[in-house]
Amino acid sequence: MAQQKTMATCPECGAKVRKDNLKGHIKKVHGSGEKEATRGEKAKPIRASRTARKKVSPWPAIALTALLGLSSLGVYAYMTMLPGNQNNPPSNLPVATIAVTINGTYIGTFKMQLRTDVAPRTAGNFVTLANDKFYDGLTFHRILPGEAIQGGDPNGDGTGGSGTNIAWENTGLKNVRYSVAMARGTSVDSASSQFFINLADNKQWDTAPAYGVFGQVVSGQSVVDTIGQVPNTGYPNNRALAHVVMTSVTIS
Repeated sequence: MAQQKTMATCPECGAKVRKDNLKGHIKKVHGSGEKEATRGEKAKPIRASRTARKKVSPWPAIALTALLGLSSLGVYAYMTMLPGNQNNPPSNLPVATIAVTINGTYIGTFKMQLRTDVAPRTAGNFVTLANDKFYDGLTFHRILPGEAIQGGDPNGDGTGGSGTNIAWENTGLKNVRYSVAMARGTSVDSASSQFFINLADNKQWDTAPAYGVFGQVVSGQSVVDTIGQVPNTGYPNNRALAHVVMTSVTIS
């Protein structure tokens, strides 16, 4: 009868092998037979892939973040510090209070801050005319819906003025919503008494030589918007189809 071979269990994989072949099995199948590091012996370090081993520098991301931050600051500076310091004027500027009626019905008042600091000639002309009561009883004769309302013409049709023209000056202010600018003819130095109030941001009127902005509506904007809704004759004259009167213009 043949001798029965003694079997053994491989401690690495659990395979049943002959006891006299166990060492050979371990060496052939499992290498040197060293135990894993988790069992307390030193194992060879795992080699990282080329991608994993490559160190990524943080500086490009930091530079991009800084650039975006500077860009945001630049936009903020542009929006909050327009030429002429439009959004942060001095506190001691003159203010014009204008009372308005439409077809004899009083609709309220609005106030315009006059930028004598950056538009001394243009704003000063308005102050002089208002103190002389020139504007009292004149109309807003032209309505450009969503764009502007225009007034200050003694003829009431866009052809008149005070009899004196003022030279154009670069005030540095922009034709933004509720800003006040001088109307003029084909000559840049033809402004007189007519002015307009922007109902929107009208960048097209900032093209050099810009329509000179010299003030800003600081209260009563709803009154200005009501005037802007008055029906008109349409292009090209846009004459108001209601009698929109500045009953009084006072300076304080």
